[in-house]
Amino acid sequence: MDTTTGIQHLHAKIDAMGRFLDLDKYIRGEKNSLKQIRSYYRINMWAYRRFHSQDGFMHFRISEDGTFTDKDVYRQPDSISELIGDGDSVLEFGFGQGSNIFYLAHRHPQTTFHGIDLSPMRRKDIPSNVHLYQADYCNLAQFDDCSIDVMYAIETIVHNSDKERIYHEVQRVLKPGGRMVVYDYGLGAPFETYDERIQKAIALLSKGGACAIIESVDELNGHYTRCGLTVESQTDYSANIRPDLKSLERKAAKILERTWLARLMFRTLPDQFVTNIILGYLGYDFSCTDVLTYQKWVLRKPVQ
Repeated sequence: MDTTTGIQHLHAKIDAMGRFLDLDKYIRGEKNSLKQIRSYYRINMWAYRRFHSQDGFMHFRISEDGTFTDKDVYRQPDSISELIGDGDSVLEFGFGQGSNIFYLAHRHPQTTFHGIDLSPMRRKDIPSNVHLYQADYCNLAQFDDCSIDVMYAIETIVHNSDKERIYHEVQRVLKPGGRMVVYDYGLGAPFETYDERIQKAIALLSKGGACAIIESVDELNGHYTRCGLTVESQTDYSANIRPDLKSLERKAAKILERTWLARLMFRTLPDQFVTNIILGYLGYDFSCTDVLTYQKWVLRKPVQ
């Protein structure tokens, strides 16, 4: 599917859903307060386990050959593992179910791992080299200046509207020469440049993930550099997550392409659950356009 076809599909889906759903209802109001982010994960945890990963991984799979496999869920943590050395101090933003941090802690038993998340960790089998904090990672007051070797954030900073507040803290806490790995979404151009239906689709996608309106790649790169970080590398994995997104689209279509079922579910289920279904329905078409990209950044704190 080319970009033009993908945009046509998005237009058609927005028009079709708009005939039987009040889409503006799901866009209006606060999108990503701390309370709403906590609520989003609490409400959708069952769906993540059922339809995404029974092992608690919450990010998209990066597939090498266009084939959906369970092993692809390890691509993000495996790439981060390559930057970690024995004796390092590592910090994860948004540890969620703990799947990434526990996986890496078992691979690097001589390394100390820290994790921050808004929600408490309910698992009991926490490795001895892992320390978890229930907090907002916009404020890293519990960490000294220049104290962390490697940080990483997988599909979480997109929730925040004040990203420079986060990256100023990253710059403060990283050791000189330390790295921050970010997997996240970025628009191909600023939100305001798109037509009305694509803007609505972006807003629904953002709302479906309890996110701030997704920013463009250039805007995100500007945040990094203004906060004193350099972009060591940037890799576009948009095509690689399409098999995962296609799987989710098929599941969402079973609901949204049955008008009676969609109306029933949207009347009876929490908004944050049903908007997540819309996210699944739109995500694959977005990935086939240049409107939305999935990127990996490796950021580095310069050595003074």
